[in-house]
Amino acid sequence: MAIDYKQTLNDQQYEAVVTTEGPVLVLAGAGSGKTRVLTYKVAYLVQELGVFPGSIMAVTFTNKTAGEMKERVEQLLSDSTEHSGRHLGGIWLGTFHSLCGRILRAQIERMGYKSNFTIYDEKDSLSVVKHVYKELDIDPKMYSQKAVLYNISKLKNNLIFPEEFSRSTLSPFEKVISEIYDRYQQTLRNNNAVDFDDMIMFVVRLLRKYEEVRKEYAGMFSYILVDEFQDTNTAQYEFLKHLASEWQNLTVVGDDDQSIYSWRGANLGNILNFPKDFPKAKTIRLEQNYRSTQTILDAASAVVANNMERHPKKLWCDSDRGDRIVICQLHDDRQEGDIIAQNIEKQMNGRYKGGEIAVLFRTNAQSRLIEEALRRKNIQYTVVGGIKFYERAEIKDVLSYLTMIVNPDDNLALKRIINVPSRGIGNVSLGRLENGAIAEGKSIFEYAKCDALENLKPNTRKSVKEFVQLIDDLMEYAEKKDVAEVIDMALDGSGYLKMLEDSKDIKAESRLDNIGELVAGIYDFVKNNPKKGSVEDYLQEVSLITDIDTWEQREDMVNLMTAHSAKGLEFSIVYIAGMEEGLFPILRADDEDHDIEEERRLFYVALTRAKKQVYITWASLRHRFAEEYENIASSFIKEIPEDLTKVEKAKRPDYSGSSYSFAFGQKLPIKPNSVVYHPNFGKGTVKEISGFGENMVITVAFYSVGLKKIMLKYANLEIIQY
Repeated sequence: MAIDYKQTLNDQQYEAVVTTEGPVLVLAGAGSGKTRVLTYKVAYLVQELGVFPGSIMAVTFTNKTAGEMKERVEQLLSDSTEHSGRHLGGIWLGTFHSLCGRILRAQIERMGYKSNFTIYDEKDSLSVVKHVYKELDIDPKMYSQKAVLYNISKLKNNLIFPEEFSRSTLSPFEKVISEIYDRYQQTLRNNNAVDFDDMIMFVVRLLRKYEEVRKEYAGMFSYILVDEFQDTNTAQYEFLKHLASEWQNLTVVGDDDQSIYSWRGANLGNILNFPKDFPKAKTIRLEQNYRSTQTILDAASAVVANNMERHPKKLWCDSDRGDRIVICQLHDDRQEGDIIAQNIEKQMNGRYKGGEIAVLFRTNAQSRLIEEALRRKNIQYTVVGGIKFYERAEIKDVLSYLTMIVNPDDNLALKRIINVPSRGIGNVSLGRLENGAIAEGKSIFEYAKCDALENLKPNTRKSVKEFVQLIDDLMEYAEKKDVAEVIDMALDGSGYLKMLEDSKDIKAESRLDNIGELVAGIYDFVKNNPKKGSVEDYLQEVSLITDIDTWEQREDMVNLMTAHSAKGLEFSIVYIAGMEEGLFPILRADDEDHDIEEERRLFYVALTRAKKQVYITWASLRHRFAEEYENIASSFIKEIPEDLTKVEKAKRPDYSGSSYSFAFGQKLPIKPNSVVYHPNFGKGTVKEISGFGENMVITVAFYSVGLKKIMLKYANLEIIQY
């Protein structure tokens, strides 16, 4: 039986699905069924128009969304008698990075790389930056490594290559970044590796430079669909425009009111200017919400309406008005944690499970007191965004063995595992190997295969040869076996499992559990990909997994996370903690209107995660840097119409007899000419101090980025010299 699109979708969703020709902008408000539209549109193209799946590209922002979307489309088609045998094997459905990765595997040799390149995650990239600092003799106290990596990422997102940036540098900090950026890219190339930003930037360069490449891929995709379009950056948008240049059938779905990632490179202008970039574009608004009560929607709409940079829209729903939003004024941040825990305890004793409840906050640091309060009540919880599974040391170790099989030129992977487990190859010996490799213009592995390693002691030379033989054996084994069989051999042959089994470290057991989880995942991968089960196939997929892809909502655990992490999720009850001016919105001395508008959009996202009830908490006193600060309620609270809220003011708590105490001490010892260190901007000298208490603002001349005004209470400064 064919799908009845008209009956299944609302009028606006139906219009978005059947409008297939030409550019289409679908403005999909929170909870309005945007994924449903994309899913049904793919099914419609295949079922009703007979489009070959291989000529459709559907782009999402997470692997999880891509997997769910493909599953839903195949289910829709299998439910249709006419198309019961139809599958989506040929469709290009995935994240920007996974799709660009496919193109790069086929085309990157044009750029002087080998097709078996490694993809470096953020931690790997930081390791490369640290290596470059050593090579260039740069003091990390002078120029923060994370700040430099952030700036390099920003340049790549804006399609600025090292050679272009070097021609436009002005400040001393830019000159340092230019030198590091250039050497960073050289190091990646030497390791036959790319970072996440390279994957898109390189594809855009290929599409710009080689007309035959552009024509091949633009001609291949007659229909392109994009999810979460408001989160695209400059490089991603140019990639889409190149691919849509032949057929112009580009459907983008997004919500400008949920654009909250400018700090990650997202360009709000992409969705705001889409009608200008594509004058023939049709704009369709999805305003019917299927998630929240009308009270929550009215509150969220009233708040975000204060933004100037947006497409106007008004959310509505068919459900009840629902309960008013509860605004809790509390004495201090400890009471905030206690009240939240007390309320959650009552709700869990009633009709709700822990997994239906979320506590959102603006910064990760706010979770501590909330966690302590939940623990005192014996309420189970999970903090989203802790140590990511694939960033754990033991997981990166094991994956490095697999990486060496695919890309033996990857010096970073080799240096990680050549002496893990211990083989008597210390840092001095490794340094000699690396220097020898550089002198001969080889990778460390290639150099280590030489017969003559006179710069090493006989025992060390023997250990190096045994390591080389292990990798060679694994490479040979991997030619005939799938990744599940290879991982078993790698863990056994390397001695890695035995090292953990024999270890007296109390953490060894949990590390073994983590490796067990990894191996189980590898077996699942082979089972689900019988035709693509090689080591290279697995690494290609796992290198692009994000923390949200691995997070599973558990029904028994309350969810704690930042408002950023909550985007795309939904819960019956949502607490938004720390709604104080200066904290949410975070205020900085150099904030501009568009920064405040992004903070407001973030609050809109937090509100619209809730299905039934929202609690907003703020504390008159909050503690930071061993000091107590007075607060006022966030200006965003005042933007919610009073008839939608219920205000509760808690009594001052009595902490007498409690083990809880604040560490009141001296005021932060800072004055003009103090030398300070900031985690992002590095070292600097205090030039001016204004205001007092929570409103104290200091002007610092940072050696890396020049003058910056920052609020002292959020600066997280280290005093180097008073």
